[in-house]
Order: sequence, then C-alpha cells, then structure tokens
Amino acid sequence: VSCEGGCQNGGECISVNGVVKCLCASGWTGSRCQEAICPQGCRNNGACVAPGICSCPAGWVGGACHLAVCKLPCQHGGKCIAPNVCRCRPPYSGLQCTKKRKE
Repeated sequence: VSCEGGCQNGGECISVNGVVKCLCASGWTGSRCQEAICPQGCRNNGACVAPGICSCPAGWVGGACHLAVCKLPCQHGGKCIAPNVCRCRPPYSGLQCTKKRKE
C-alpha cells in the first residue's frame, strides 16, 4: 500500500475497503497527517505547530497564546490585557497605570 506523497509525523499508510489513506498518530490530522491538533486552540493569530503547542505572534505567550506581554510592567494592580496595554484600576490611568487622577 502506498499513499501519494507519503504520511507525515508518524502516520501510517493503510487501505480501508480499497481506499488508501493515512492513519495519523495521536495529535495529528489532515490527509497526510500534516496538521497538528491543539485542543486548547491558539488565540490571537497563534498557529498550531505541534500537538498541543502553539507558536505565538510577538506580544503574546502561553499555551494558547492567551497571555499578553507588557514590556514595562503594569503598576498599582493594573493588568496586562494586550501587548503593551494595561487595564488600570481606579484611580490610576496611563500606559503603565502610573498616573493618579486628582479627586
């Protein structure tokens, strides 16, 4: 049995009822087992590059590219919500939550 183009990533070429196809190893899918499966999904334009592993664009990290990176840390309890963007807690504002509003 020969699969055209072969099977990638440990896939096995099999024949089922006269239909030749690749039987993929766990974590892989596609006609030639060329697509990795990321059950957690890859957010923010991340790409699934190996089973369960996302390649994240600049500014994002984490298993699902779900954590934003702020080069300068958010101050006063602010949270990094997008690359270099802090969500501030009142009464603070500004890029790193360092400006305090006057009461």
